[in-house]
Amino acid sequence: MDSRLDFFARFPEFDYHPDAPITKEFKRLAQQRKWQHRSKTWRKNWNLCMKADYQSHIGAQVSKIETWQRMCTKVGIAVFPSITKCKKALSKVYVNIIDLLECWDTHRTPKRFDSIGELANYSRSTDKVYPRDAAKVDPALRVLLKRLL
Repeated sequence: MDSRLDFFARFPEFDYHPDAPITKEFKRLAQQRKWQHRSKTWRKNWNLCMKADYQSHIGAQVSKIETWQRMCTKVGIAVFPSITKCKKALSKVYVNIIDLLECWDTHRTPKRFDSIGELANYSRSTDKVYPRDAAKVDPALRVLLKRLL
């Protein structure tokens, strides 16, 4: 699956709004399809949706320094001249991955948290938990991935 459009195109009866946050669109889709929250079907489609959204924004560009510098800018830290330095700086930032993706093509910035505990509480309370297995295998997401307490 190449993009969020591809994901939502699998459900032709769903009236997808591309300018809306992906989490809200997925929630509407899940309600329309009557997927029980966190059921096996819900989780499978949530994971596919998040992976597609990532591919739409960062996935194909992950080897470019400009992508890493844009990530630094998006989360409000200094921009560095190398991917290695960007990774090191980003690894110290507590930001919700889904919020970062939702802000990617906007002028908004995702909220930064002071601790892993704050990030964990926020991520769980808003149901914005990126699929861990998908994040672990991707170089950009692995840097931002934190084990939620």
